[in-house]
Amino acid sequence: MKRIGILTYHCIPNFGAQLQALSTIGYLKNNGYEPIILNWYPEDLEQFYQKRSPKVQNECQYLFSQKEMPVSKKCTNLDELCNEIVHLKLDAIFLGSDALFDYTPESLRYNISFKKFKKIPIYFTSNHRLPNPFWGSFNDILEKPIPFVGFSISSQNMPYKNLNKKEQQELKRLLLRFKELTVRDKWTRNLVHYISGRDVEITPDPVFSFNQNTDYYITKEEICKKYNLPQNYILISFLYPLLSNDFVNQIIEIVEKETKAECVSFPMPDKLRKFNTKHFIELPLNPIDWYFLIKYSQGYIGERMHPIIVSLHNNIPFYCFDQYGAKEVIIPRLWSVFKPKSSKIYDILEKADFLENMCFYSEIKKLTPSMVASKFLSFDKEKCQKFAERMQRDYSNGMRKILQLI
Repeated sequence: MKRIGILTYHCIPNFGAQLQALSTIGYLKNNGYEPIILNWYPEDLEQFYQKRSPKVQNECQYLFSQKEMPVSKKCTNLDELCNEIVHLKLDAIFLGSDALFDYTPESLRYNISFKKFKKIPIYFTSNHRLPNPFWGSFNDILEKPIPFVGFSISSQNMPYKNLNKKEQQELKRLLLRFKELTVRDKWTRNLVHYISGRDVEITPDPVFSFNQNTDYYITKEEICKKYNLPQNYILISFLYPLLSNDFVNQIIEIVEKETKAECVSFPMPDKLRKFNTKHFIELPLNPIDWYFLIKYSQGYIGERMHPIIVSLHNNIPFYCFDQYGAKEVIIPRLWSVFKPKSSKIYDILEKADFLENMCFYSEIKKLTPSMVASKFLSFDKEKCQKFAERMQRDYSNGMRKILQLI
């Protein structure tokens, strides 16, 4: 049995990140491999999330990773990680999924102070700099290089055209060492080709196969009783104050009237934003409950990508407000142009033919609460089901191909 080390965001306070890790673990186990999560969590990244999310949620999701995943010894730097790779006698390393190529070009690591006429450096955590294990930098240290592949990796819209020549050469060297590589979206595919000349396939996020890869199960009765919810409920989840409470509350009023379901204020791992709902769910919340709360809902209206993937995977109606998308920097800190198609939500919903069920925050002035409710209420479940089945097939085919190489 081959021992495969997995490198991904396995323990950060992000529900989707942990679900994709669990899905990958499940697929490898089901197909005769021994997966081990390489517990790389540098101190600066841990400190970043401690400031971003409440302590109870950080602890909840970190402890969840230690309990539910086959994790290695904690590694806070590249040397410790390499020692653990050797100690575990791994046969190969599997990188992915998630935004592992989220590198920040050196030209964008500063602000310009016009008062002081100088550049002011911005600090970025280890996952945004090199050397970086997500790019395979461990093979520069290991005495005996280990084969590694990347699956459904994304770049969080990394502005790759702002790389300097030295950065581009180094990233090219690293990208060409992947034994095989697939990406999650068109933006990352273009990034890989631009930097290295390498053509790669697009494969689905592992959460599109969560039901097939894992054996987690909670009944609807259990989840409703635990969170004191009615049988028919709709989740409302926002973090950013770009939509007013009044706008969201008008959406709630319309969909409750039309569906007879009750809306629930649903938290992000950062915090809970409450609206005019009878029900709400507080933090801490573990990713399995989060998953089944969406799966058993009558719909999701809110932000972020993984709630939309969970909804698509389980044929749940949704409407999404999109804060993602990259800006092409023309002059650093002065002039940039928004690229809508760089959004990872746009990329998924374009494939699924559900672009009418999303709106960029930059375009919300064109939107009314009744327009949102109308698109939500007319959700095409048959089309969604067919798309979910296609994503599951594409995921299985992609994983089968990539694992044949290790």
